[in-house]
Amino acid sequence: MDNIVELKMTDGSIWQFETYYFDFENATYCLLTPVEKDKHPETFIMKAIKKDDSILINKIEDAEECQRATDYVQVLKKLACPANMTETELYELLTSSKLPENEYDTTDLGEGMAAVNEKMYGWWKLRFLINHNTRQAWEFMDKNQRLCTITHEDIDWESVNELPSNAIGRVERLSAHFPTFIKRFRNGVAEVGWQLTPDGRYYMDEDGYGMTDDEEITIYGKIDQQGKVVKKFR
Repeated sequence: MDNIVELKMTDGSIWQFETYYFDFENATYCLLTPVEKDKHPETFIMKAIKKDDSILINKIEDAEECQRATDYVQVLKKLACPANMTETELYELLTSSKLPENEYDTTDLGEGMAAVNEKMYGWWKLRFLINHNTRQAWEFMDKNQRLCTITHEDIDWESVNELPSNAIGRVERLSAHFPTFIKRFRNGVAEVGWQLTPDGRYYMDEDGYGMTDDEEITIYGKIDQQGKVVKKFR
């Protein structure tokens, strides 16, 4: 639930804030960002209590609780846009105890490699690739579900251009909206499955409606332990 609220400050002035509510440690918090960021750049956190059809926001009295919630938000911000971090800094963050357990999950890929999945739009998405051997990490997919370590030069276009136009369009956009996975590493290489079109049952609701006649289309390639493509996708 995000909206604009007005709060009366200690000097009597009224500030407008953009709100972002999140759950952390079995409680709900509210991140408040001033609308006029040029005048009031500070963002802060308050505790949110749901009451009937409204939400009450109160100051966090416990300093340690406030710091934990603040650290949580800072981690989420860094992971949302990791471009400002080095591969080593990203590794340290992804392997720290501060990683939100309810939003991220780590999967072992063998040979000292791992994938960090992030819950996005109700689905787990493969966001980061970790190399424990070199203590480095890379953003495999961004928040817009666009592949980051794969480029147009890594595509076998002769085979891809034989696919339906909607599938080709997803390759051109490097879109990983549908399931994308990395298999376990063997001799420093792992196969990647990049689904372009799901089976028609993907669109089916709980009552069995909405199913299409689409057939699953997945292209495959191979990456090394830095996420770089060593065998083109086809």
